[in-house]
Amino acid sequence: MFMPNQGLKLTALSVAITASIACPFAFADQDAPAMEVMQVKGSVLGNSEIADLKTYAGNRSIITHDKMERTAVRSIDTALQQIPGIKIKDETGTGVLPNVSVRGLDSSRSGYAQFLMDGIPMTLAPYGHTGQSLFPATLFMIDRIDVARGGASVQYGPNNVGGVINLISKPISTDWETTLNEKMTFFGSGKNLYDTNLSTGGAVNDDFSMRFDANFTKGESFRDHSDTDVKNIMLKTVWNIDSNNSIDANFQYYDAFSELPGALNTQAYEDDRTQSLRPNDEFNADTKRITVKYSHTLDDSSLYDYGELELLTFGNKSSRNFQWDFYNKNKDTDGDLGSHWGDTTQTATDLRNSPREFTVFGIEPKANIYIDGDITQHIIAGIRYVNEDISYQLNETDNTTLVTTSPRDWHMDTNAMAYYISNELGFFDDKLTLTPGIRLEDVRMEFTNLGQGYSQDNHVTEWLPGITLGYEFSDSWFAYTNAQRSLRTPQISQLWPEGQTLESELAWNYEAGVRFTPTDTSSLTLAAYRIDFENKAEYDKDISLFVNIGETRNQGIELEGTYSPESLPDLSLTGAYNYLDTEQLEGEFAGNQLPYVSKHQLSASVLYSFDQVDLGLMAYYYSKSFADLANSVEENDAGTAGEIPDYTVVNFNISTEIFKQNDQGLKVGLSVNNLFDNEYYFRGLDVSPAGRVAAPGRSFSLDLTYNF
Repeated sequence: MFMPNQGLKLTALSVAITASIACPFAFADQDAPAMEVMQVKGSVLGNSEIADLKTYAGNRSIITHDKMERTAVRSIDTALQQIPGIKIKDETGTGVLPNVSVRGLDSSRSGYAQFLMDGIPMTLAPYGHTGQSLFPATLFMIDRIDVARGGASVQYGPNNVGGVINLISKPISTDWETTLNEKMTFFGSGKNLYDTNLSTGGAVNDDFSMRFDANFTKGESFRDHSDTDVKNIMLKTVWNIDSNNSIDANFQYYDAFSELPGALNTQAYEDDRTQSLRPNDEFNADTKRITVKYSHTLDDSSLYDYGELELLTFGNKSSRNFQWDFYNKNKDTDGDLGSHWGDTTQTATDLRNSPREFTVFGIEPKANIYIDGDITQHIIAGIRYVNEDISYQLNETDNTTLVTTSPRDWHMDTNAMAYYISNELGFFDDKLTLTPGIRLEDVRMEFTNLGQGYSQDNHVTEWLPGITLGYEFSDSWFAYTNAQRSLRTPQISQLWPEGQTLESELAWNYEAGVRFTPTDTSSLTLAAYRIDFENKAEYDKDISLFVNIGETRNQGIELEGTYSPESLPDLSLTGAYNYLDTEQLEGEFAGNQLPYVSKHQLSASVLYSFDQVDLGLMAYYYSKSFADLANSVEENDAGTAGEIPDYTVVNFNISTEIFKQNDQGLKVGLSVNNLFDNEYYFRGLDVSPAGRVAAPGRSFSLDLTYNF
């Protein structure tokens, strides 16, 4: 029953939240006694721990560091293939440029996947450039990966149609610890990749702790023209000012270079799938990122039972550049006038590059309030401001005359305000939870075509409501349903030519599921989902422009389970299945499937330990898919269309600690990726869109880790 004083609490609380967001330091009192610590989540995703899954009102999976090690994953994107509903196109074999699709949403540069690092947007620009064409994360620095496919849009918008992928960096230990790691991957034919890693950190004193991580990746992948050089350096610090106040600060520098072997025409693929016919394709990028979070625990009050204020600031200064061969059919009178500009059967006439510069700043004050009572309330409210300054160029050099022109010279300035609030209401001792929430996005984009001398404004204002409902039937059974509206604003690459009126992409997401957790190490989840796009944007190759193709539908069923028998606690079995049905509901190809979508996905893993030896076996399967909106079965001459066959990959890992004394230890591991050397491919991507992109074959990795 609702208590009368709760109405007074909530009325007064709305004033308190407003005041605290406007002035986050107003309640600070360093001399006040510390309040009793309550286990209240400061965000929808909590701390992204396994324990958070049990009563989360949406479908969600967490890949632990141990599981990533023991399933022989090479990179963050390959690790994600264990999650039902996720598919990747591995164009490099190194994880430098991930192409991640969630629930059938386009995977090119992971433009529809909302990646976060410790809750902070990872993308170059959260509104105007959502593609991960610079991915400042490497596997060694990641402790676990949290994939929430539904129920998080109110707090983590925009671009979360498929959900949120939160990468959690390694924590700072209490005692000072240092880890040295070397991973050597052998692809054959003298192609080797080396990962050198250093991590050191711990408590400096009672109030301050830090962790320094450095990762260097250098060598070649499995194909010709695949030299890679990546440097990733990060410093994490935590300063506990007193029992009520703390500051977390992260600093990162990331620099990446990678040659891109690109796509192959059909004959070249069949002759030698490891060769490259794109000798000038390459990628350069660097970024400097900083995040500072101030947290203040509110003292006891009659208004609430627990309160916390947070002020988050984040920013990055980044650049990235692609270079690629370009075939201009208008310059080749002897060529095939019907061929594609990326067709590797033709000789390139030009060399293109596309440098982009980004300066992004964001600030987000947030309040987290908990009110106990017959009906508990957990209120999260915040405001976020993001400014994006993006420079976008396209340069083209004629291979014969060496004359360089600039077909595109664009700039976009974005000022985005987001306001959000949600309130998790708990009934019957929190067995039943109802969480309504709403987010308002107010985005102003000023697009300037410097080359052609015109500007145009794009103002997007959208209300994004969401609601989740969860019920805990017992300690083992939990059921949920949720609905949310999601937004993806037009990208800088889409707002042309003059007068172009591309609309924002809007979608309604629906989920319902049940989770069975009989023990801490065993669980089973069944979820049904549906995504209704109102005005999906797709690239029209005939007119070389992005257009809104209208309504589309993605719907499916996800099943995921983990079992560890009590009689064999060192054995863990995991299996997952995803059925995904997509359909274009409007336009020329209404009734067809969306491109690159596999209707069926299966994955399974077996982990077992005996006599201090850890064994891991993982396999995944994806069914066939199409490469174009027309769902063409036959491969065309350029290789831009045609059915993509199904494929299966099996990975194996064995590791053991060969030395252990006090705090020192040496661990060695051997893994085999694509154990049976299955050959499969994807269709061309981004700067090499015509032909087949060979997926990695079998490789062997030796992993040495020394802790002290």
